[in-house]
Amino acid sequence: MKKILIFSLIIASVLAVILLINGLYCDNNIKVTNYNVKNTKSDAKLRFVIVSDLHNKEFGENNKELVELVKAQNPDFVAVCGDMIVRGNPNTDIMKSVLSQLKDIAPTYCCLGNHELDSAAEIDFKSEINSTGAVLLDNQIIEFAKDNQTVIIGGLSDYPFYDFYAPDYNNPERYCWDEMNEKSKNNFSILLHHQPEYIADNATDSNIDVIACGHTHGGQIQIPFVGGLIAPNQGFFPKYDKGVYEFGSTKMIVSTGLGNNAIIPRINNQVEICVVDIS
Repeated sequence: MKKILIFSLIIASVLAVILLINGLYCDNNIKVTNYNVKNTKSDAKLRFVIVSDLHNKEFGENNKELVELVKAQNPDFVAVCGDMIVRGNPNTDIMKSVLSQLKDIAPTYCCLGNHELDSAAEIDFKSEINSTGAVLLDNQIIEFAKDNQTVIIGGLSDYPFYDFYAPDYNNPERYCWDEMNEKSKNNFSILLHHQPEYIADNATDSNIDVIACGHTHGGQIQIPFVGGLIAPNQGFFPKYDKGVYEFGSTKMIVSTGLGNNAIIPRINNQVEICVVDIS
């Protein structure tokens, strides 16, 4: 009996060490995940990089590793999908440093995540983000041109679902969504939005081509053949943890993001940037 107990403790210790090593690796080594989306509306071809959920994390001094990795992808623009800070911490220095470097690589567009909205009383994100040369799309839509071809880029700020689905629909998010959906009938479109679970129902009846999201941290722990263990708002075994989800002609891409705002490390779930090629 004593030998069985000792053996069990040894096995448990080895597994704990393996999981710890895996977690440290997944938390600190950025991978590049590639997606391809066919443009059936125009001849526009472009590449963009999704950066999400940094949560004030640093990859090398002044986030040099992250910035160089984004630069190596040669993007036409960078999509920053929220939660660059940590709620309760009014320090935006890391966020501003990263954004100021990214905009030197390519035009950089941002939407707000739940951590930003939870800190909106302390921080003027419009001013802070735009001061870096990046552009905050706070329920706003722009036209992006390349090689005489134009695509629509929108930023739908994070929102509580009960506001978006309010009976009178009288909120900025609803107006932005309706305008984006209308403009997407004849234009290839890319929408930045932080939380996938809040936008998925709308995506089932949408003209928008690509929705770029973060928030889930990839389900924190990826269980083989099962998927993510837990994600904010979705709870255990989230439906939308990471990857691409198709809703008719709309593709929703969910990035695992870069930071770790949980006590436990990511397991079998590496931090990432996503590269999306429109062809």
